[in-house]
Amino acid sequence: MEFTGVVKSYDEDEGKGVIVRHRDKHEIVVTARGLGPGVRAPYEGDEVDFDVDLSVMPQARNVISR
Repeated sequence: MEFTGVVKSYDEDEGKGVIVRHRDKHEIVVTARGLGPGVRAPYEGDEVDFDVDLSVMPQARNVISR
């Protein structure tokens, strides 16, 4: 994993939320598609590891709970 951070918010009904990177406090969008295999919806305050996909707009990918 490239980054670590904390889940600021995640709406399971909408399937999207925000992760705050530890390194620079930058906010990254996370969607249900960005969750790692078998990962449940993250809760506010969960510590996570993730990669960033820059293809269209920065989004978290391969999100796994720490």
